[in-house]
Amino acid sequence: MDSKRIWNHFVVPVLENMIAPYSVLRKILLQIILLGIAVYLNALIFIVYQHLDWISAIYAGVNVITTVGLYAPNISQMPSTEKLFLILTIIFAVGLYTSIIQAIVSTVVKRSSWIDAKARWRGTHMKGHTVLIGHGNVIISAVKRMEKLGVDYVVLTHSSELASKISGDKVVLGDPKDDKNLLSAGIKEAKNAIISMGDDMETLVITLKVQKLNPPLQVISVIKDPSLTDVFKTGGADLVIPYDEIVGRITAAAAVSNNVAGIVFPDRSEENFVLGIFQVRKKAKINELPKDIVPLIIIRGNQLDPYFSRDAELKEGEQLVVLGNPNLFKKIRELLE
Repeated sequence: MDSKRIWNHFVVPVLENMIAPYSVLRKILLQIILLGIAVYLNALIFIVYQHLDWISAIYAGVNVITTVGLYAPNISQMPSTEKLFLILTIIFAVGLYTSIIQAIVSTVVKRSSWIDAKARWRGTHMKGHTVLIGHGNVIISAVKRMEKLGVDYVVLTHSSELASKISGDKVVLGDPKDDKNLLSAGIKEAKNAIISMGDDMETLVITLKVQKLNPPLQVISVIKDPSLTDVFKTGGADLVIPYDEIVGRITAAAAVSNNVAGIVFPDRSEENFVLGIFQVRKKAKINELPKDIVPLIIIRGNQLDPYFSRDAELKEGEQLVVLGNPNLFKKIRELLE
């Protein structure tokens, strides 16, 4: 196991659990500062006019604002200036106290706040991982495949629905067009990025952003309009995948032959290069295949044999993997099945 995998799989998970609470506190730092200012102003009035010490003044100020009323100076003996200041601070602070405390409590007790904090810390400290950006089935499918392959990844999405379907500490929930969120996903230390926003213009904007933040990054952009392929490549995408066109071609190829196992798309080509798997039910020779079909592998039991000559004989029970035009698959079936 290399150093990056040790770091990503062992060191980062341990540290993120220790440091995540500080990330949550950063989220409520502004509210805490505002709360402190409000408490300070009320306490200052009691110090100046009631000559209380700081602890007593803070205690008195909080009591007055929260209407608990455990401390209430004699109103008839209070100077008019003190009353006026208290009226202004109470009017200002009552609503402020309520909203600030509610925001703080909501942030602290909300499970998603802690999960997001862990994900952001994880993202900024991982190395050599994949960042998946966007939403929809493309991202979900990619995540499932990466889980099976053991690939390190972080997802950046604005979709809470998608986030709920993925392991929480690997999802940064936020606007992918925001540089801050891209950095939180660890884009600067990532090995590659997969971008699929659903809207091609948003995908293009993010493609440009990630290339600016990390020029050596390998970028895979999933788009709907294949006519934009050259635009995305100019923008820095290393691989452009026209999703709707791929689905259409695979569907059409599968309709031609039920032997389709995959499909390859050369750039700027309308031809389908399809992977096909055929069960050998009668003997035949490789050189009897149609000339535009490329034989790749002969499967014998659990063994793969990619080394064979054109004169090699296919035997019953074997399987043959080929690459070529699916329109020719019918001839292969007639030859082998």
